[in-house]
Amino acid sequence: MNNKWTSAVAVILPGILAVPAYSADTDPQPALEPALESTLSEQDIAVLKQKLIQLNQQIKLQQQTINQMAQQVLKQEALNRQASRKDVTSTQQPVSASTPSSTPPSVERQKAQSSQQAAIASDAAERKKAPDRARSTDDVLQEAHNVFSRKFTVEPSFTYSYYSRKDLILRGFLALDAIFLGNLNLDRIRTNTTRLDLTTRYTLNDNWQFELSLPYLYRWTQYDSVGEGNSSQRYETADISGGQIGDVSGAVYYRINAESVDWPDWVWNVRVRAPTGKDPFGIPLETSDTGNLTYPTEMATGSGVWGASTGFSLAKTFDPAIVFFNLNYGVSFTEAFDDLSGSPGLSPGEIDLGNYLDYSVGLAFAVSERMSLSMSFNQRFYSKTKQRPEGGEWEKIPRTDTNTASLGIGATLALSPNLSMVTSIGSGLTEDSPDYQISLRFPYRF
Repeated sequence: MNNKWTSAVAVILPGILAVPAYSADTDPQPALEPALESTLSEQDIAVLKQKLIQLNQQIKLQQQTINQMAQQVLKQEALNRQASRKDVTSTQQPVSASTPSSTPPSVERQKAQSSQQAAIASDAAERKKAPDRARSTDDVLQEAHNVFSRKFTVEPSFTYSYYSRKDLILRGFLALDAIFLGNLNLDRIRTNTTRLDLTTRYTLNDNWQFELSLPYLYRWTQYDSVGEGNSSQRYETADISGGQIGDVSGAVYYRINAESVDWPDWVWNVRVRAPTGKDPFGIPLETSDTGNLTYPTEMATGSGVWGASTGFSLAKTFDPAIVFFNLNYGVSFTEAFDDLSGSPGLSPGEIDLGNYLDYSVGLAFAVSERMSLSMSFNQRFYSKTKQRPEGGEWEKIPRTDTNTASLGIGATLALSPNLSMVTSIGSGLTEDSPDYQISLRFPYRF
């Protein structure tokens, strides 16, 4: 009898103890009574810990699946944008998030990330034509190159330059190869030029731009010559000043190639200059009582002839710097005048001011969004001026072939969203160049 009860208890007791374990398996969040919690053995606690670990792993796998699906969606969107820009049908099929894969989730995630990065990099390289430039750098570039992102710009500017030249004039002859007999004169010319320009630019589209420039010049020149009263200690002096509108010019710019990652911005230009200023031909000359000093009675503000030039400019961005290069060739057209010399009486004839070749190279870099610095080198070569008196032959005028060169530095400051200030200081490097030049520009864009 006792053996039967003992066998029955041995069969029923394990079933009773298995009920809490069965509840733990079927209930995702078991609510254990305090009395039952105290009866859990170490083995039951170990089982619960194992369940928690499994649930944590399932959560991680679900998170990885979500990340993988998000990456696949981003990748497909990038591919669709790229296909729409190229106007061709995409050859890549969308990747389904529910497609079974035998690859482990970590490896699949790495592949998806690599594919996404490659697609985004390709998309960015295709979209980005050139590195972004600060607005202050664009202001500098407008002066040395061209900016086609501004619809209409008005730019008043002020330029002051100072020029001085000394000439030693010998009137006599050399005796015995060592003794000079005659007069020695030291002449000096000092010119102060103030120039006011009003320049307007209109951009038709991304490739065409038109420019019109109206200058006003005021010059004050002082002529000095040693030898008044045949004395080497006294100077003869004459001051001449005057102002008038200069030569009006118009230009057309055409962008041959827009800047990209591998190619610079390339712009071709054509400029025409009209003789609207006071020409230097026929201005009466005056001579001092001693005959040592001869000077004009009026100041010229223009060339007197039509002129045209053409060339190109290149600009390449190396963030945050921009390198630019300009090359131009200009010609002057032959013009006839009633008087060429300015001496008493008329000396009609034709004049050819010659041609010129100039180039410039420079560097601009942005210090901030509102300020940038620049430096440049400019050089221009003039051919000799020729004249032909009426009924005569063409003859070249000595000392009219000049070489001007200057080195300049500048700074640009954005004063407001539409107004900027561009400053520059140039130093002459040859005797034909101004000693120094100061420029101040205020471009306002609409």
